[in-house]
Parts: sequence; C-alpha cells; structure tokens
Amino acid sequence: MTAAALITTKTGYDLKIKIQYDAQHKIKQGITLEETTPQNQTLILINNPGENKEYPTLGCAIKEITNDNQFAHYKQLITQQLEQDGQTIEQLIINQNGLTLEAHY
Repeated sequence: MTAAALITTKTGYDLKIKIQYDAQHKIKQGITLEETTPQNQTLILINNPGENKEYPTLGCAIKEITNDNQFAHYKQLITQQLEQDGQTIEQLIINQNGLTLEAHY
C-alpha cells in the first residue's frame, strides 16, 4: 500500500467564492464551505499524536501503515479517534489495497 493511494475522498475542500454586496458596498455573503467531515477525518488520520497542542492525543499517524501489516491495530485506533471526535462509523476497511472509511457526525 502506498501513502498516495491511502486516502481518497468523495468531496472536495474547495471554497466557493461568489461575493455579494449590500447597498453600502459591504460584503453581505460570498464564501461557502463544502462539507467538512471528510477534512476532519483526513486530519485525524494523518496527524501524529502530539502535533496538535490543544489535543495532544489526537492523530492516527496513518502514514506509518505503509510499511506495516498490523491493520487491526490501525482499525482500533481509527475507530477510537473518530468516536472521540463524535463520529459514527458505518464502514471501516483496511487492507493491502487501501483504506475505506464511511463515517458521519
């Protein structure tokens, strides 16, 4: 399994910018964010524990799995981390072909 093929998401993280002004020429709206759940999941998966000062235990260090075959350990760790974040896991598969994750808040 390569690190590049490890994580794929179905939605993008792009900002949609379409600025609208009011009568005083002040911005009244203009930035729309995509669904942030996949981004939150990705950050939890790729962060190493200790990288986030506010949450020092946050992170699965999933990059380390590329040279490992102990998938049960990572499955348990990912489940624990996502549940601590308040997410419910519908599907989590880790094998030689990559990682498949379906979870939501």
